[in-house]
Amino acid sequence: MISDFSDAKAALVKRFFISQHPTFGSYKSPVAHKVKQSPYYFWWLALTLNEEYLELCAGASECTKVKDSLLKQVLADFGDIRYDGDRYKAFANWWRSKGNDTETMGEYLFAEPVAATKVMLVDDAEAAKQSANDASSLLINIPKNLTRKQIDKALDNIFRKELSFERGRQTRNPARSNARYSLSKPAKAESLKSAFDIIEAEREALAIGKKLSNVQLADKVGLKVEISEATRAQQDGLAGYEIYLLSTTVSRKKKLAQTAIANAAKGIFP
Repeated sequence: MISDFSDAKAALVKRFFISQHPTFGSYKSPVAHKVKQSPYYFWWLALTLNEEYLELCAGASECTKVKDSLLKQVLADFGDIRYDGDRYKAFANWWRSKGNDTETMGEYLFAEPVAATKVMLVDDAEAAKQSANDASSLLINIPKNLTRKQIDKALDNIFRKELSFERGRQTRNPARSNARYSLSKPAKAESLKSAFDIIEAEREALAIGKKLSNVQLADKVGLKVEISEATRAQQDGLAGYEIYLLSTTVSRKKKLAQTAIANAAKGIFP
């Protein structure tokens, strides 16, 4: 059951997400294009399209019989993602639901661990022990009898070995994430959107007994391909070349969505 857990902690520490976290505009009536700007939405969507995962959600009593340890862990962490009605509201409710005693589901699964945000003096044994065991902190012993020059030189050597100061896009690389779940590689939300639009259009057509060609799928979801002027000048049969490009693009995007749907149940995305 969805609670107001996220509202109760709204004023607490702001969490950091390596990849773009979702914004909703309004929790009661989420704005679709805002939600779709986050790859985490498509991770959730992939799970809702995974038949094996849905079957396990429907038969909760069978969960203990699941032999696949990865699937079992994903089920324990992500929970029941089935929904009725508006999918964006369903996603907002799931994202804001309780992940554990102190975190929303979105924070629990995808946020970076809470770390110290300031340099401070460690003045007791327990704090020193915690710092030593915290992978996000660096505990340094500085003898007071050293000169400032000796200390600065030693600190520079330690920092050079232990820390890497980075700026900009590098720090957004999901490979550097320490979250419970992170993207297996950088993924653009626009690319994920078109891939899932195509796979859902294909599924909807098959559900009523229709099989759409790749070009028909491209037309249905409004997918276009850009052809440079140089290529246009080289191609005599431009229409045929454009059809070829559309078909191969749709095939590539279908594979992306199919792989993402299968991987989501293993805790991997995309």
